[in-house]
Amino acid sequence: MAGTEVTQYAADLRARLAPLGVPTPQLDELVTAADKVRAMLDAPSGTVKAAEWQAAVGHWQSAMDAIASHLSDVLLGTFAQVSALAALIGDASTLARDGVHGDLTLGPVHLGISSSTVVVQPPTLADDGSPDPLPVGPLEVSAIAADLASPFGGGSSLPGGGSLVRLPANADFGGSLQLPLGVVRVSAAAVFGVRGGDPTFVAVLGAEFIPPVQLSFGFSLDRVGGIVGVNRRTATDALAAAVRTGTAGDVLFAVRPPASPVALAGDIERLFPSAAGSHLVGPSLRLSWLSAGTAGSLLSLDVAVVVEIPSGKVAVLGVARASIPGLPLLLNLRLDLLGLVDPGVKLVSIDASLVDSHVFGVFSVYGDAAMRLSWGSQGYSVISVGGFYPGFNPEPARLPALRRAGLAADSPLPGLDIRAEGYFALTSNTVQFGGRLDVTFHAGLEAHGFLQVDALVQFRPFYFEANVSAGFDVSAGGFSFGGITLSGTISGPGPLVIRGSLSIDVFLFSLSWDQTFTLGTGPADVLPAPPSLLDVVALEFSHPENVRADSIADPLVVLRPRPGRAGVAAVPPTGTLRIDQRRVPLGIQVDRLDGRPLGGPQGAVVSAPAGADVQDRFAPGSYVTLTQAEALNRPAFDVLTSGRRLSLADPDISTFPKVIDDRKVQQIVIRTDAPAVQVPLLEGDHFELAHLSDLIAAAAAPPATSPGAPLVTALPEEWMTVSPGTVGNHGNATAAHQSARYGGGVAVAAQDAVAPVSLAGV
Repeated sequence: MAGTEVTQYAADLRARLAPLGVPTPQLDELVTAADKVRAMLDAPSGTVKAAEWQAAVGHWQSAMDAIASHLSDVLLGTFAQVSALAALIGDASTLARDGVHGDLTLGPVHLGISSSTVVVQPPTLADDGSPDPLPVGPLEVSAIAADLASPFGGGSSLPGGGSLVRLPANADFGGSLQLPLGVVRVSAAAVFGVRGGDPTFVAVLGAEFIPPVQLSFGFSLDRVGGIVGVNRRTATDALAAAVRTGTAGDVLFAVRPPASPVALAGDIERLFPSAAGSHLVGPSLRLSWLSAGTAGSLLSLDVAVVVEIPSGKVAVLGVARASIPGLPLLLNLRLDLLGLVDPGVKLVSIDASLVDSHVFGVFSVYGDAAMRLSWGSQGYSVISVGGFYPGFNPEPARLPALRRAGLAADSPLPGLDIRAEGYFALTSNTVQFGGRLDVTFHAGLEAHGFLQVDALVQFRPFYFEANVSAGFDVSAGGFSFGGITLSGTISGPGPLVIRGSLSIDVFLFSLSWDQTFTLGTGPADVLPAPPSLLDVVALEFSHPENVRADSIADPLVVLRPRPGRAGVAAVPPTGTLRIDQRRVPLGIQVDRLDGRPLGGPQGAVVSAPAGADVQDRFAPGSYVTLTQAEALNRPAFDVLTSGRRLSLADPDISTFPKVIDDRKVQQIVIRTDAPAVQVPLLEGDHFELAHLSDLIAAAAAPPATSPGAPLVTALPEEWMTVSPGTVGNHGNATAAHQSARYGGGVAVAAQDAVAPVSLAGV
């Protein structure tokens, strides 16, 4: 078995040194030397000669000396770039025998470093030699102790301290530091490493005031802190899961002491992983009401705002607690919350969970809540406390499974178990609520009863459904003496349907009854008949606010402002009349309007003898029924037609009356080598040819500024529909896909059609 340790050690070194550029022959030599040592260790007792053993040991030591300059990267990981620490691994022979040991002072911080060594016992030699144990090599540094030197001298350290630990998943180091400073207790936790040659770092800082800073009316400021991250991002899914367990609050606000420095550093690494070019910053604080210092407070609220740059993602984490100072078993409620604002996916989300909450030392309180608000192509809103009506699917909202909000006995009361839970949910088109109560009596016999209610109300079309069930059973020693179960369902309207069932089970017989009643014969509520798209567009264009003047500025003409009149769009001579709306895109076939199906594809086009279309941004998903795949691949917004500019034909200039303008015009010529001169034009004897020559020369001179031609021009993407014998051109993706859907063919980007990719043989 000792031989296996040597070869495993060599294999681990090879795996870690190969990516660092260590020559392959040196690594091969290390493995070969390990195999020779293993062969000696695994040989039968008394068969290995002293000279053979010394040769194998010398071979191993020589192979280790060849890679000694690279050992610091393996043993210290990220810290190998600190020259003072790397100097502790300079002597290969000492490392092999004693491992890594040393002290280092970096400013006010004193570090203590140590690691163990792999040592194997030699084999029993044939010539009765007794060699010393073989020090195979040092193990990596897994922890670094740290304490802070006193700023007042004397060689003593401040109270508190911390440690740095190596994360098992990579070469990063993380750690924590606690430092009591009288009225302030400072804590910090950090993780840092290197990715692709760039440093990555995240630190969570906090300073707790002892006693708290009193504000007024019983409120106090107990703690301030923050988070800073370089090349780090917020892991949204990991944060949402950490809210359920309370880990997020423990990391950011130190609500509970960490299980170990390794656990704390690992949590930070998981919640805020490395991401090149992304950075984190944000403050945190703790407010309390009726605070008792270290004993706690009646109410407290921790809040942290974490901003991710440059994505603009904002995460708000909070922990709200209610407890009785000194009597945590009597009342301890903790609500962890995560709010996210993500402009990239156009989503606002809130997740909340009760963590480690109980009352009277007997009942545990639990439950989850969530909110989602999306303003993307498929806008929706969902709020839920404790989940949804059984079987309800909240898509397109994506929510984790939510625990019912409830209360249950941690340790059963003498002869009594109680559990009560419920839920409430509100979506864009439904209201849902329900609950369940379970009670169990223990007195030789066991009696269990329950009551459950579930209800759902849908707005459009109007529909409701409610389920009620109750039951009671008696048993002893696992044998059931009997039970009764009653359930009922009511749904409607049109018609109103009532269904009831009753079941009686005893150890001698069973009875059951099931009946459905129908009240009324009217039809169910349905959505109103879909409107005509042409009628909707005509109504929109009849609104005065959708008709306005669109001026075309003339740099040589300045119009005197004139008062406007209600309901009248005054169009200047250089302008046009603009009519547009934002209710529905024009020029394409749509099948939805105002979130309701139209019953089939419809389209509207505004035409005029002269003029041009007005473009605006629309969300195609609001007007076109898209599959899930199409929603993921289509643009969230597209530039589509919203109206029309109406241009009037210019009248013949001969129709205007001729008016003689006797005003004089002066031309001012500015030269770099002479003062400005006012040149009267066409005034007989006062006209000077020199001035005219200067004017012509200035007009013919090259411009003093750089050319105005753009270096880069961005053009909108053109699309086409291609079908056998027919090619159609479209200005956007939505128009091309709708034309292909209802007219046949395939929608393709124009650039892709110019250079098609052959799939032959694929």
